[in-house]
This record gives sequence, C-alpha cells and structure tokens, in this order.
Amino acid sequence: MLEAKNYEPCFPNYNESILGLSNSILNHYGIKPFHPTLPGADFLLGKNFPHVVVILLDGLGMNILEQNLSYRDFLRRNLYSDYSSVFPPTTTASTTTLLSGLSPIEHGWLGWDVYFEKEDKTVCCFKNTLQGTDQIAADYNVANKYLPYKNIVDLINESGKAKANIIFPFGPDGHPDFDDWINEIQKSINKEEPTFTYAYWENPDSALHELGTKSNTLSKIVREINAKMTYLCEESVDTLFLITADHGHADIRNCFLTEEYPQLANMLERPACIEPRALSFYVKKEFKDSFPSEFNKHFGQDYILFTKEEAIKKELFGPGAANPNLTGIGDYVAAAVSDKTILWNKNDKQFKSHHAGLRPEEMRIPLIWYARKNKRNLIKVLYYSFVAFFVAFILYILVI
Repeated sequence: MLEAKNYEPCFPNYNESILGLSNSILNHYGIKPFHPTLPGADFLLGKNFPHVVVILLDGLGMNILEQNLSYRDFLRRNLYSDYSSVFPPTTTASTTTLLSGLSPIEHGWLGWDVYFEKEDKTVCCFKNTLQGTDQIAADYNVANKYLPYKNIVDLINESGKAKANIIFPFGPDGHPDFDDWINEIQKSINKEEPTFTYAYWENPDSALHELGTKSNTLSKIVREINAKMTYLCEESVDTLFLITADHGHADIRNCFLTEEYPQLANMLERPACIEPRALSFYVKKEFKDSFPSEFNKHFGQDYILFTKEEAIKKELFGPGAANPNLTGIGDYVAAAVSDKTILWNKNDKQFKSHHAGLRPEEMRIPLIWYARKNKRNLIKVLYYSFVAFFVAFILYILVI
C-alpha cells in the first residue's frame, strides 16, 4: 500500500455505518440480518412505533449539515449521532447498501461506472449506459443481470410484519416535485396497519455538484429541506423518522489523465472507472510492476493506491465475500485524500464539489430521528400502564 502524505484518510467504519442501519431495519421486522446491526438504530427502532420512515437526503453529510444549519434548526436539533458511509462514499454504493443490507463488495454496485467482464463494457449502473455516453449498454439492465439483489422493502413485505414501499423523485412512479414527494410520504403512513417507507430525495447532492459547498444558493436549499422535514415530521404521529444521507461532499480541483498525464493513461487497458475519487485501474500486463511508482510520483500526496488484493484484505469495500460476478475492482484502486480529483479527459462531466474519496467530509453522515406519539394513544398506554401497576401492587400486598 502506497501511503499518501500530509492528509489523514477517513476510512469507513463498518461497525457503525449505513450497512448497520439497513440490518437494524431487517432485524426490527424479524428478518435475519446479513451483518451486525447499528446499536443506535436498534435503540430507536425499539421504541416500536407502528410506522417507520427512512429518509435519505442525497449528499447531506455532517459537514453540509453543520455549515448550513444552526443547533436550533430541526435537523441538527434532532441529530442522534454521526456515523459512517461505505467505500466509496457515493450514491450507487451507499444507497444500494441501505436497500440490500449488503456491503459494496457483496452487492457489487461499487459506483457510477462499473466494468463488467462478461460484457467487456464499463456501464453506468443506474442509467444502464456506456461509460461517459448516453448510449444504452444493452437491451437489458446490465447491473441487474449480473449483480441482482433483493431489496429490504420486498423482504419486509414478504415477512408480513408491515406494508413497505419506496418513494423516489424519478422513475415511472416518481415524484419530482418536493411537496408532492412529501405528500406521498404522508399518504404512505396514513394507514391503520404498520408501515415501512424508504424515501430518497436527490438534493442537496445535485446542487452541491454544480454550486460547491460554500454557495449561498446551496444554503437556501438546505434550509428549505430543513423546513420541509420539520413540517413532515411534526405533522405526523405514531411514526419514527430516521433521516440520513449516503455521503457528504468536498470542494475539488479537477485534473485530466489523458491530457496531463498521458504516460499513465497509456499504461491502462481501458479508462479508469468507478468514480473520479475512487478509481479502478486495469493495467496492461507490461506495466503491472511499474504502474504504482509512476502513479505515486504524480498523485502520492493526493490518493492512496491499493492493489486489488490489499483493498479486499483491508475490507475497504466492506466485510463479506466478494460477489461472484464482481469484476469492477481492477488491478489497483486509488482513493482520494486531497481535493485533487482525476478525470479521464476534459470531456468528462466536471463538478465543483464531489465525493467517493476518503476525506472526513465525504465519509461522515448524520443519523437524525424524530417521533411523536398520538396523544389519544399515549393516554391509553398510560391508563393501561397504571392499571397494570395497580394490579401488581395489590397482588404484592396480598402476598406479603
């Protein structure tokens, strides 16, 4: 392992991560978890509210939360703890972990662009397009074909313990309007039967990419999200809200491999993939030994370079056995620790802020909670608790 200098990496802590949150949810509904649960989530879920809503606000890492909201604001006031994303801390890997209960090494959805050896193609997992293009990769979904998984919503529905559903802003049943998305969450919990709802919202991530982390417009967007979450949570009863993120964000400087470092680019069999701040390199046979020193000469202070074997042994992509169809980890993996970010060339999409590296800003995410009991139900619970206590007291008197 070639250590980067001057920057302290923030490695994922899979003992307290979004992987544990997913498995706490499974455990709560009587489904055997795939990994250890998250103690804080176990405690909150143990309050046994009939409705559970998990809201994932894309990109709302701890740094974004703290920079844009005060301690008095709803989302910070109700912060339970901070905890860890996965590696790479990016939407594809992190949300798939939350939806599957599996680590990235197990589910294989490592990042935006993943190489599939059986297709000999690098494919955008979410869009099913070839890397860097809008061209459809195949007449079937490549990632779903080779890296299928059963999501926790289906598992919960099969358990019969709750009615579970997913709410997205996109897709055929999507709700792209923020207020409409909020209303859909309210409808999902307005039921007599127990419910579980997973709701994903694409901001502030979309705004962060375009504006960076210090924009006034970005602050307004975060404050609007805070206001909408306040309304949603405080207007709902008998519902446990768990609000989290998939990753944080860091402002970046872009560099371009083919134009600025052609000697490195020429050592590769194909363009680097996964993410610009979590790169997978497939190296030509004749350069397998010389590539590390050449890469470290240029980027040793900005990225940590792992061999494939080191990355797996260190459980960088999480615990568990590698998915048998996983071919997305190349000969080497480079994880960013500075603000420098490697793009393949100047045609790549360029952002002001990004994620997927090993900076604390990218890795640390919040676990926020809120719940309010229906007053009528609370009175009923207190009444029966008093009756039970009174009966127990009388029995105790009679016995002694």
